[in-house]
Amino acid sequence: MTDTLPAPAETNIFLGYIDEDEYCRQRGISVRTAQRDRQLRQSPPYTVVGQRVMYRIDSIRTWLLERERQVERKASAPRAGGRK
Repeated sequence: MTDTLPAPAETNIFLGYIDEDEYCRQRGISVRTAQRDRQLRQSPPYTVVGQRVMYRIDSIRTWLLERERQVERKASAPRAGGRK
């Protein structure tokens, strides 16, 4: 019987996660801002492994979708008369 080694992607336990630096780079914020957001409970869910903060990509996307705003536009009132 021969044992086949799993593909490298299958052995990466952090597949689907990004670290804090990459999260900040993609959002365009500083690490300090990300730290403050976590303290204020305004950040996406995260995991701490050792001293490393990791974000699951799917959780970030869900978090962003939950903050999506719909623009409500009211019909403007018709103008009385025309411009002169």
